[in-house]
Amino acid sequence: MSKPQTPFLSPVYVSTLHKDDLIAHPTTGHQSFGFVPEITSRGITLPGGHIHLRAGRHIGPNKGYGVKHIWDEHGHELPRWGCKTVDDVAAYVASVIVHKAPIYCEFHQTKNGYRIAVLRSSKGFVILEPVVDEDHVFEFYSVVTAYKINRRGHGTEVGKVICNVE
Repeated sequence: MSKPQTPFLSPVYVSTLHKDDLIAHPTTGHQSFGFVPEITSRGITLPGGHIHLRAGRHIGPNKGYGVKHIWDEHGHELPRWGCKTVDDVAAYVASVIVHKAPIYCEFHQTKNGYRIAVLRSSKGFVILEPVVDEDHVFEFYSVVTAYKINRRGHGTEVGKVICNVE
């Protein structure tokens, strides 16, 4: 199956989705789970952009992104957090990406830019990665993974998530 021009927005995850199809926010039904404002810290500017959860793919341990990766990598521990099926992954991600949740950056650059983490300490971490087009122009932040932690965020707090933005 080839990559769709405009990603399909699905209310739930199903295995027939293309890896880059977007999963709708379980409460709002929108494609955006929140917004990262433009942030400048340590002389580096992180672009502002929407946060999207994609159907994703799981390549192996610590390799992959999106719902498929989160479920395959952390499915054994997710039921303890109320995430009993793959369809609950979007709700878990949404419970972490809330208005004014802190954003952390370790300032480690990947091929597409800087990965950032969103933390809601009572719920967990969501790791975001910038997605760029073929000309390396920033498009949005994609959820790479999500997991439960019981500690402070990694890196430097650089901003706060803005929610309810279309």
